[in-house]
Amino acid sequence: MDGNATRQTDSLLRLAVQHHNAGHMERAARFYREILRIDPNHCDAAHLLGHIAYQDGRHQTATALFTTAARGNATVASYHLALGQTQLDGGDPTAAAASARRTLALSPNDADALCLLGAAAGRLGNRALAFHCFRAAVRLVPAAPEARIGLGRALEDLRQIDAAIGCYRLAARLRPKDAGVWITLANALRRWSRPVEAAAAYQEALKHGIDNVSVWVNLGAVWQTLGQPARAQDAYLQALRRDPHNAEARNNLGLLLLGLGNNGAARACFLAVLASAPQHIPSLVNLGLAEAALGRFAQAAACHRRAIALDRNQPEAWNNLGNALKALGQRATASACWKQALALNPAFADALGNLGAEWSDQEDFAAASRHLRRAVRLMPTHAPLHAVLAYTLNGAGRLIEAAQACRHALALLPSLADPLCTLGLIEQRLGMAKAGRWFDRAVNAAPSHALARFNRGLLALERGSLSLGWADYACRFKAGRARPERRFTIPEWRGEPLAGKRLFIWREQGVGDEFLFASCYADAIRLAGEVVIECDRRLVPLFARSFPRALVRAEQPLHGLTEAETVECDFHIPAGSLPRRLRDQLGQFPTRSSWLYADATRMADWRERLDALGDGLRVGVSWRSQVMTQDRKSAYVPLSDWGPLFQVPGVTFVNLQYDECRREIAEACLRFGQPIHGWNGLDLRDDFEETAALIANLDLVIAPANSVAELSGALGVPVWRFAHRDWTQLGTAGRPWYPSMRVFQPVAGESLTDVMTRIAAELRRLPRLDQTRKSATGRSRATPRQRSA
Repeated sequence: MDGNATRQTDSLLRLAVQHHNAGHMERAARFYREILRIDPNHCDAAHLLGHIAYQDGRHQTATALFTTAARGNATVASYHLALGQTQLDGGDPTAAAASARRTLALSPNDADALCLLGAAAGRLGNRALAFHCFRAAVRLVPAAPEARIGLGRALEDLRQIDAAIGCYRLAARLRPKDAGVWITLANALRRWSRPVEAAAAYQEALKHGIDNVSVWVNLGAVWQTLGQPARAQDAYLQALRRDPHNAEARNNLGLLLLGLGNNGAARACFLAVLASAPQHIPSLVNLGLAEAALGRFAQAAACHRRAIALDRNQPEAWNNLGNALKALGQRATASACWKQALALNPAFADALGNLGAEWSDQEDFAAASRHLRRAVRLMPTHAPLHAVLAYTLNGAGRLIEAAQACRHALALLPSLADPLCTLGLIEQRLGMAKAGRWFDRAVNAAPSHALARFNRGLLALERGSLSLGWADYACRFKAGRARPERRFTIPEWRGEPLAGKRLFIWREQGVGDEFLFASCYADAIRLAGEVVIECDRRLVPLFARSFPRALVRAEQPLHGLTEAETVECDFHIPAGSLPRRLRDQLGQFPTRSSWLYADATRMADWRERLDALGDGLRVGVSWRSQVMTQDRKSAYVPLSDWGPLFQVPGVTFVNLQYDECRREIAEACLRFGQPIHGWNGLDLRDDFEETAALIANLDLVIAPANSVAELSGALGVPVWRFAHRDWTQLGTAGRPWYPSMRVFQPVAGESLTDVMTRIAAELRRLPRLDQTRKSATGRSRATPRQRSA
């Protein structure tokens, strides 16, 4: 470049710098650009114009200009420093580190270059280098807050939290009116779970003039963590006044309202976010939570699926989808969702807890305990996880460990109803007289806790407090101890006069319970103008014969029904609620021996078959239920332990076990030398007409708490039921539902297997029936007894 051009650029540079120092950036930029037009490699003009571009946020332009300056004169440290800063801001820490090293080669004591190298090293994962760089910068300029803040971040990366926060505090003392420094301190305090100090630091930032939406949002989150919802809500509203469309503020406000139980308002917040940002995943997930809290589980599942469609790597969305699907009864799919959440985040305690609870419900207590113990290790202060673990251990029969887990949960959250309820179950199983106090405490802590009320109701019924017991037994639907409660367009019968009215009785539980609650049907029929009885399809002929004045119909498929059902009746009532209206005192249980009647023709056929077996006492035997829950397993005695009974002479044993048991029978016959008679082709599980006719010809049935015992008792056949005590005894030694039933229970120190020896002794004492008496008894039972009902 000739001398004239050099003089011209020098003159322009002086003018440009004057405007630059005066703050006239646009004029300065014009002069710098003119210089570069004349001399494209003019280093000072490129460098200074780069600073203007950087301040305007045009980082790409700034980088190009700083590169021109650094290449034009590689001996100027400030050129490399400025280039390194833009490279770091542009997301290239490797290039930034190289520029910082060039700066330090030219100026070894440049604190800014040390800070730049420290920041680049931190982003590259070289924590040790970052720490050494910032520490050196602090030694060079002890009063520089930026170096202190950089050192604090390096210490955070090294998990030296107290030292890091000390650096931020010192930076705030060095520059007490710098709101940005206070925000840095506040954010660190919030990150490391020191919410009280974080709140104070955010308030200092606000006091020093910053009016940043994110500060209000973060302050609201801190107040929320501290359990101060009013202050949190005010902070979120302050943020929204400044930016009504701020998604984070409105989403957090929705979460706050959701936690307060204001589910409708929370839902409105999440919908407002999604109206302006349809792909805001946190609000989609939280909208799903709000929908679930409102009982709208299908809508909740749809929200979580939308979130997953936007990003499949969302463990929270998968976990919450699983919860919604479980509420919809899709348990297998729910488990798959929880497993997917754990695949994305193996340390996701909520998903571990949900999957563990599901294993517990399926009575795979080993798998449940593994998942739940791991969840508790991850979140040791999460009281509900301890409570679920306690419930699982109780189900597995590990009562002492279960009680300890309950107490861990209650130490963390004394008002948590679940562990209180589980402690009641534990003490009830241990036969402790004051078990009911735990159920009372659970209900007092959470009056709507269905399982606590249900268990309290069962205990009250067991002890003979029928009115109180039936009131709490009504919670069985919400407690998940019956099929989902159905909705009707007609009101539920609550004891109103039924004369001239039509009553619909619907089934809610298994066939064994249908036989028991059917003991109330005759009384309902006498009270009402007309009764429609719904039952399992297999029971329609038996019930129609036994209740000829009622209209008996099979249960209709109800899959996917969302609207209230329409039935041409005046009132409806679930079968299990009839005792509350008709049996609130023991004296109201009728003394009639039977209420179900087998088909006379079939009974005659079965009498001939049984007569062909000989003259022995005819005893039907069953030893377990089809549903083998952990509680029920403890109420059964395997056929291999029935030896004392099979050694009683003069008895003909008839198989009434309704699942696959041929191998068990063959082994018992070989072991005890006593045949157990059965008939190929008889479907004891589904053909209740033939089963009832067979049972009606027997002299005695010995069975546990299963549908065989219930059907036998309902037919008026003598039943010896072996079982632990349960609520159906209603404060009595036997079961007032079944006059023909006798209950054999273990006494102190006995097991159910020991009870079989006592039953065998009673069987030996029974008088032998001669053929005449047996025939007369058989014919008497073979005649259908019609009743006014």
